Amino acid sequence: MKYGFFDNDNREYVITRPDVPAPWTNYLGTEKFCTVISHNAGGYSFYNSPEYNRVTKFRPNASFDRPGHYVYLRDDETGDYWSISWQPVAKSLDEASYEIRHGLSYSTFKCEYNGITATKTLFVPKGEDAEVWDVVIKNTDNKPRTISAFSFVEFSFSHIQSDNQNHQMSLYSAGTEYRNGVIEYDLYYNTNDFEGFYYLASTFDPDSYDGQRDSFLGLYRDEANPIAVEQGQCSNSAQTCYNHCGSLHKQFVIQPGEEVRFAYILGMGKGNGEKLRAKYQDLANLDADFAGIKAHWDERCNKFQVKSPNEGLDTMINAWTLYQAETCVVWSRFASFIEVGGRTGLGYRDTAQDAISVPHANPSMTRKRLVDLLRGQVKAGYGLHLFDPDWFDPEKADVVPSKSPTVVPTPSDEDKIHGIEDTCSDDHLWLVPTICKYVMETGEESFFDEVIPYADGGNASVYDHMKAALDFSAEYVGNTGICKGLRADWNDCLNLGGGESSMVSFLHYWALQEFIDLAKHLGKTEDVDKYSTMAEGVRQACETHLWDDEGGWYIRGLTKNGDKIGTAQQTEGKIHLESNTLAVLSGAVSQERGERAMDSVDEHLYSPYGLHLNSPSFATPNDDIGFVTRVYQGVKENGAIFSHPNPWAWVAEAKLGRGNQAMKFYDSLNPYNQNDMIETRIAEPYSYVQFIMGRDHQDHGRANHPWLTGTSGWAYFSVTNFILGVRTGFEGLTVDPCIPTAWPSFDVTRQWRGATYNITVQNPNNVSKGVHSITVNGEAIEGAIPVQAEGSINDIIVILG
Repeated sequence: MKYGFFDNDNREYVITRPDVPAPWTNYLGTEKFCTVISHNAGGYSFYNSPEYNRVTKFRPNASFDRPGHYVYLRDDETGDYWSISWQPVAKSLDEASYEIRHGLSYSTFKCEYNGITATKTLFVPKGEDAEVWDVVIKNTDNKPRTISAFSFVEFSFSHIQSDNQNHQMSLYSAGTEYRNGVIEYDLYYNTNDFEGFYYLASTFDPDSYDGQRDSFLGLYRDEANPIAVEQGQCSNSAQTCYNHCGSLHKQFVIQPGEEVRFAYILGMGKGNGEKLRAKYQDLANLDADFAGIKAHWDERCNKFQVKSPNEGLDTMINAWTLYQAETCVVWSRFASFIEVGGRTGLGYRDTAQDAISVPHANPSMTRKRLVDLLRGQVKAGYGLHLFDPDWFDPEKADVVPSKSPTVVPTPSDEDKIHGIEDTCSDDHLWLVPTICKYVMETGEESFFDEVIPYADGGNASVYDHMKAALDFSAEYVGNTGICKGLRADWNDCLNLGGGESSMVSFLHYWALQEFIDLAKHLGKTEDVDKYSTMAEGVRQACETHLWDDEGGWYIRGLTKNGDKIGTAQQTEGKIHLESNTLAVLSGAVSQERGERAMDSVDEHLYSPYGLHLNSPSFATPNDDIGFVTRVYQGVKENGAIFSHPNPWAWVAEAKLGRGNQAMKFYDSLNPYNQNDMIETRIAEPYSYVQFIMGRDHQDHGRANHPWLTGTSGWAYFSVTNFILGVRTGFEGLTVDPCIPTAWPSFDVTRQWRGATYNITVQNPNNVSKGVHSITVNGEAIEGAIPVQAEGSINDIIVILG
């Protein structure tokens, strides 16, 4: 069954049935203020950190996504009431119709019920620390209607998310006041701190208000049947202590065919409520700020647009996959309906991989994240697996902390830097190709010379930070020369300890290749020689010790006892996705072995929902392999379709020149292609998820943990750079696609370093790979397309054959 459709003209997903089997979410905000909102307006807001600056409450792991950001409507003649979003009142779908449009950083809710059509558009304006609700109520009846509107949000009673669940003393330190159409919420008594002062305002002059949650909802009631809405009047409650809310009520008399429009504003900062209330009373300002959000994403999306024979690929790449990837870069991985703010900071490998996908769309945030990561690297070369970038930001180190309770806890210096026993063996290596891609995109070669401190003291250039990362992996190898697994590699549940990880050695080889190309570009011949020798040693170790000839694939690693993991002789975990895809992606292996390995991946790991991480699932606990052997079969790291490494397979097949296979694997995971199987998928069809239940689980095909996954960044990077084959270099733009043989052509518009490249790829001989000719503005060239003049528009014709 379909619950909605993609509206590509508006870059929206339109939900036509609100009774989807799980909350389908969206992210509002592009700077500091963020709201995670569901298709039924459930969700929460935060400022900068979902853990430490919570604005509104959310109760996770409940059957309802509540509370939320609601507008109720009441027919004051009959007493009948409903909500513009289907929940929380949930009128029968036989009586009312609902439509939800999730767009890029906004969501619009529409309801048609009993002669009234109402819409509510939620978005966070650029430059404002607030969320705006643009509400329009239209009378489609043939008689005048008297309609009351009520807002509702429940304010967080502590800035710290965990305190909302556990620390009841926070109930007695906060209070609300009402003045001039604004409910002001002081999180801590008599504080003037920006982060501790929230508000809900309206552009109308309210008829009544409530700042006390229990006064608005009533005893033994909830958001579905609040007493204030039922009675048609708030109680004008505002006082200190207990649970607090924001409800502003206004009655409107609406003539037939007439509509009324107004706004609610949810935000933070003393005095900002009155300021924004005045601003948005001029609706032209509301329209201008919404247009600003649309322009923000138009500018980003237009950096890369594709028109191909695969509509699902076009839909995702032109909007949704980039949008999801940038969401991960801006908000990290700790704000969703799954990760509801119980942690904060940056995951090292997560951030390094997310950032590789968006330097063209958001170079400033990419650069910031790279500097954050470099500051989170220690002199030994490894990265701190999870850290708060503020710990190591010299601009914030000398700031005297406020006495406000909203200060984020800072660990002692000795607790910031974990030792080798807690180090993940892959984290630091992802940084190397990401830095290279950032400079290839921007041309900012001076970045390599920028001096950035290490987390544990001392300074080094970015270039030397990269060398430290490569040297660390060269030092920490086992008896075979394969990199040690340490606490874990990319797979947090594969805890090899003193064992060895084939995945990390292949990743090391890839990072070395990227660095060697950089050293050549910079003319650093000694480094070229040193790291080329290192890379050859890695390649030889991999080919000597990791190939399982009987199975026709690369093993996953070795335990501390020297036992191989992932061989044809084993009955559990005999073949793994990470080692085989990265073997090919890295360029470390021959064409013959690469093809055999990827054929084995297809044979043993493929499903219509994507590639399994390993197969068969582990069923016998083995602590030498790690916690993965204690996870239920077919779930997460143990035999699920773990989405993140799936795009590595797309790159691998593209590098092998097998476009049909690359597209087969892409199509299987693409959420767009599961839009008509929602009863199986459950999750949003516009978002990649962390994992999908594998064939060893009874819910095979069910998608779990949407949005905050590295899959989106890798999916975008893999498709744009390797399937479509448009990738930047230090000196030019390469177009070298690997596509299905049935594709006759495709078009890409790529903006790079201020110029526009209109690229047409023609495939007259039905090949997958191989460039026969390239012309730039009518002139034939060979190799990479040179950087064109800023502001120029250039026509590129590529003939495959």
